[in-house]
Amino acid sequence: MSYHANPFFSSARGRLLFFNLLVVAVTLMVCGVAVLGFRHASQIQELAQQQTLDDMTGSMNLARDTASVATAAVRLSQVVGALEYQGEAERLKATQSALQHSLSQLARAPLAQQEPQLVAQITRRSHELQQSVTEMLQRGQQRHLERNALLSSLYQNQSYLRHLQMITAREASNIPDSRLLAEMDRLIIAAIQTPSPRPTIKQISDIMGQLPSRTASQTVDFILPDFSAELRKLGPLSLRLEESDLAISWSMFHIKALVALLNSDINQYVAQVAQASELRTAQSHQDMHSIILFISAFALLALVITGFAGWYIYRNLGSNLTAISRAMSRLARGEQDVSVPALQRRDELGELARAFNVFARNTASLEHTSKLLKEKSTQLETTFHAMRDGFALFDNRGCLVVWNPQYPLLLGLTAEALQRGQHYQSLLQQVSDLPGHVQENLARPLPKPQELQLADNRTIELRFSPVPGRGMVNVVLDRTERKGLEEALLHSQKMKAVGQLTGGLAHDFNNLLAVIIGSLELVTPGSPDASRISRALKAAERGALLTQRLLAFSRKQSLHPHAVEMQPLLENLGELIRHSLPGTLTLEIEAQSPAWPAWIDVGQLENAIINLVMNARDAMEGESGAIKIRTWNQRVTRSDGRRQDMVALEVIDRGCGMSQEVKAQVFEPFFTTKQTGSGSGLGLSMVYGFVRQSGGRVEIESAPGQGTTVRLQLPRAAVQAVESREPDVTQTRDSSDTLILVLEDEADVRQTLCEQLHELGYLTLGAETGEQALQLLAASTEIGALVSDLMLPGALSGAEVIHQARQQHPRLPMLLISGQDLRPAHNPALPDVELLRKPFTRAELAQALRRIAA
Repeated sequence: MSYHANPFFSSARGRLLFFNLLVVAVTLMVCGVAVLGFRHASQIQELAQQQTLDDMTGSMNLARDTASVATAAVRLSQVVGALEYQGEAERLKATQSALQHSLSQLARAPLAQQEPQLVAQITRRSHELQQSVTEMLQRGQQRHLERNALLSSLYQNQSYLRHLQMITAREASNIPDSRLLAEMDRLIIAAIQTPSPRPTIKQISDIMGQLPSRTASQTVDFILPDFSAELRKLGPLSLRLEESDLAISWSMFHIKALVALLNSDINQYVAQVAQASELRTAQSHQDMHSIILFISAFALLALVITGFAGWYIYRNLGSNLTAISRAMSRLARGEQDVSVPALQRRDELGELARAFNVFARNTASLEHTSKLLKEKSTQLETTFHAMRDGFALFDNRGCLVVWNPQYPLLLGLTAEALQRGQHYQSLLQQVSDLPGHVQENLARPLPKPQELQLADNRTIELRFSPVPGRGMVNVVLDRTERKGLEEALLHSQKMKAVGQLTGGLAHDFNNLLAVIIGSLELVTPGSPDASRISRALKAAERGALLTQRLLAFSRKQSLHPHAVEMQPLLENLGELIRHSLPGTLTLEIEAQSPAWPAWIDVGQLENAIINLVMNARDAMEGESGAIKIRTWNQRVTRSDGRRQDMVALEVIDRGCGMSQEVKAQVFEPFFTTKQTGSGSGLGLSMVYGFVRQSGGRVEIESAPGQGTTVRLQLPRAAVQAVESREPDVTQTRDSSDTLILVLEDEADVRQTLCEQLHELGYLTLGAETGEQALQLLAASTEIGALVSDLMLPGALSGAEVIHQARQQHPRLPMLLISGQDLRPAHNPALPDVELLRKPFTRAELAQALRRIAA
């Protein structure tokens, strides 16, 4: 076998490279010729455009500046004021400079060389226009000076005239005639205001002739000669002003005529520019046509050369490449006895044929790759089956393709209920009865996320996501726990809103009950209506207890917590409770020892325990058994992760129990399951509000027929419990003549409080606002104590009044009363004084007054 002397060009790569170089060279030559031709044409066109643009720009600028000169001249001729005249004159000079620049630009334009006579004529007339404008500027300046002289004389005459009018009015003289003077004053004002005052000045001169030369007033005779002499100056001044106006008008006429001639010349120049532009355009089109013909001929020659070279390459390489491709196709179909042609070639085609024989050796590596892919597929399938959420794939028609085991479980279906090819709408119809809006959503090509409530009270969420070109994916999520948390949050918000409402109502009722209880206590005990008054007083006290329960629910009652030992408290309270239970029920008390003390208001805690036991008694009505009270130490974890020591107290019964619906509403005010008239519905709400206000928690465990457990978690006290002593309430009247300042905005409450103080032996002084009370304190030294309400109208509250009063009278006894929560922890702005909550009895008021007096 023989070889060429140059092996590179004998290879397929060398031949293809040579062919590509030939094509590139021919293409570059064609492109170069085209670029040079179009560049030459572009230069011709740009030159023509530039010449036309220069000619047109020069003519347009000259026309614009000529019009600007005419406009500025007209404005200057109409100016009267000094400042305006100076500004317009500067503007006219600027337009003259612009006109001179435009003339020099026009002289350099290409067309100026072809039309020298027309350009010379335009230049000559432009110079004449500038000379006329300069003359008008000089005449305008002269006119301005003459007008200033005339105005000065007019103002001088006006001064004389006003002086004469003043003298005539002072001396009650009518000589000269005041009407003539008034007419002259009007004419002088008109002459000052008009740009052409000569006719008006002539009228002034006529009236001047009617004035007498002498009068009975020496002062007038002294002024008249000067006035007459000054008036005689007006005639010559107005005449010179009129002559200046005529000269300016003539200059304006001449300027306008020159502008018209210049416009005519410029229009002729523009016509010449348009004609020259057309000639240049025609010449550039002819040059462009010649260039295109030359480029086309050269491109045709390049196409012939490239075609011949391509035919040669195909004849040498294409036939062999086709034979090799057919042999490879037969090998790919599994044929073994295939002889690959061109194995003996010493170029790239021979290498390709020999490389194909090596394909078999790559089979092992392909099998290894297949094994790895199978392992990855197994991992993906394992993940698919281990998902906690349900997953299903539907095709473009919405038919089921594949799903994981969790999918039917979350839907509440058996694995046999799902079949490949089942439509997702018919599948979801098996889950539950779908409402109309859910069916409409599922009927969409891609449904929106949808929550469903299943028959087993589970809540699931369906999410649909598109898969490009493959349909959609349905993911089923279990939302039962989250739904429960959302409902708990809504219930908490509802209880908060109800608490705010009941707290506000209780505060208003406290003021009303304070008036009722105070007024009833003031009635003489020996009155014929004493029994009725006693019933009314008891009803009012029950109303006060009702508002106390409302405040307990809203967590706004006044509490006095201290350390309380639970075991002694339950033992003492158990004796009282056992007397209230029927014979079929017993009370069991179980207390841990040693037990932590609780930080709680003992009175409110006793009421809460009694309420819970009475509810347990009613739940076990007609049954026998035991009600159990149990207390122990408990350490709980708060929502923020902190651990807290609590004292737990449970009241357990084995009564009828409660359903979930009843348990959800049991803490709401006025909700009761008892018969009408058997309960107020405030017992559990009072317990709930009191415990939450004390920093604890309330939990209920109950089911129908299985009894109820109410658990109170109370905060642990940081100190040990101490025994408290009840105050002495026997004495309710003082033999004191102390003057007490009563600050209360409501008149009924203030009147009742004053009468209670009178019964206790005190003198009173009433005030409605904080400002009024401070004024009375400053004005009187006889005031021995201050009793103030917390909530007051105006800028000062009761707390602020006490703060200011304490600064003026630091030793003055003070008492703060209110129907709101008066604990300092809940009202940081309260002063450190004795506090008394409305409504209160006369005995409680007397005890509070004795405490502040001590």
